[in-house]
Amino acid sequence: MIGIGATLFKVANIAGRKFIPSVLFANGEKGAWYDPSDLASMFQSSDGTTAAVVDQPVGYIRDKSDNGNHAIQATSAKRPTLRETGGLYYLEFGGAQGLRTASNIDFTGTDTMSVFVGVKKDDDTTDNILEHSANIGGTNGTFRVQSGTSGLYRNQSKGSVLSNANNSDNAAPSTNVLTGQSKISTDLNVLRIDGVEAGTSTSNQGTGNYISEQLNIGSRNNGSSAQLTGRIYSMVIRNVLSSDAEIASTEAYVANKTGVSL
Repeated sequence: MIGIGATLFKVANIAGRKFIPSVLFANGEKGAWYDPSDLASMFQSSDGTTAAVVDQPVGYIRDKSDNGNHAIQATSAKRPTLRETGGLYYLEFGGAQGLRTASNIDFTGTDTMSVFVGVKKDDDTTDNILEHSANIGGTNGTFRVQSGTSGLYRNQSKGSVLSNANNSDNAAPSTNVLTGQSKISTDLNVLRIDGVEAGTSTSNQGTGNYISEQLNIGSRNNGSSAQLTGRIYSMVIRNVLSSDAEIASTEAYVANKTGVSL
């Protein structure tokens, strides 16, 4: 069933207007949208006072969903670097950096989640792309997208029991559009890679909703471990299961930002 949000952007596409992820939050959906191609949305300093420039660290990236879930890094040495290659903009993580939302993202009213991210991984170590907690292993009601050894990408969802949707077909270096869809109460956990379903799990996720926690980007626990070596081009997170039309439009948007052909 296609919801109101899907109908809105289908109409926009028919009218010839470019799809913009803000429509995914038009009905009050919670989540975040980070866009490194929008230089005006980033700052070198974590207090948002020094404008971002290419080849300099980023200490603050604004959440463009209008939910106010801005991500920061107060420690200078842990800030990713804004880069541009071939007209594509991204945050470069060198294995020692990470961002974290300044406050919790409150997902307590839902057990559904959609995640879209454009990423390049430069090694096959176990790295966090994003994690909605300080440590998913010790926290119920959370989710994570990670890369790992032997070409692994993984979408994780946890009520009171952890579920893994895995795919090991993308050895580093690899640039991809990743999509995660999960619902705790129905044990749904789907990983899509470059517009194609690549991993699923129907294992028990236990009970409960997602919780109110900070979102970590490119690392675990504000850059303390599991640091990504690679790039993040785009990220969209929302607390609903996206329709087929919404998935197709968002994946196409992220692919364009990432330089991936679907």
